[in-house]
Amino acid sequence: MQFNRAQLQDLVAARFEKSIRGPETFFAANVESISKACWAMALRFQQGGRILSFGNGASATDAHHVSVEFVHPAIVGKRALPALALCNDSAVITGSMQDNNESKPDFTHLLEILAQPQDMVLGFSSDGCCENVLSALKKAKKLELLTIGFGGKNGGGMAKANLDYHFAVAEADPFVGQEIQETLYHILYELVHVFLEHEGLLK
Repeated sequence: MQFNRAQLQDLVAARFEKSIRGPETFFAANVESISKACWAMALRFQQGGRILSFGNGASATDAHHVSVEFVHPAIVGKRALPALALCNDSAVITGSMQDNNESKPDFTHLLEILAQPQDMVLGFSSDGCCENVLSALKKAKKLELLTIGFGGKNGGGMAKANLDYHFAVAEADPFVGQEIQETLYHILYELVHVFLEHEGLLK
């Protein structure tokens, strides 16, 4: 299909409108939960905890991204904080899939081996319904880890999993949904550091 200049401009304007309106709506609705999640994460870091993040497919790249940002601070002068993406090691992941005859990574098994009492888990799913992500989040809850779910649409199974914090991005456009999730964990990163730099706030 051929577009003239005016039509292309309209398409770009509509796309920008989505990328502006979606985040405005989401963050206005979730500001209190986001601030509480940042406080809880900072407290866990102060007590020696780590981030353990995971997701499937495209969501695995978000799990990787957030762990890299905490370990290798994106903002000059911020301290590095311990974080590990459980979906990074292809040998471990494919080994667990082979051992359990599953088509998706067994993050629950990895949590059982790696998790420590003050850790926090970040589970990513575009629709909140990935069974292996949900299973790992539920296991983390039983282990009394801090649980944070990044989901989409109506929240799916994540909305029913009694997580400490659950952020469902109700966007029909998956690209806008991913943009909001990415902005969210950037904000978590920044505000966690604010709390750690003002430790009186963690009492």
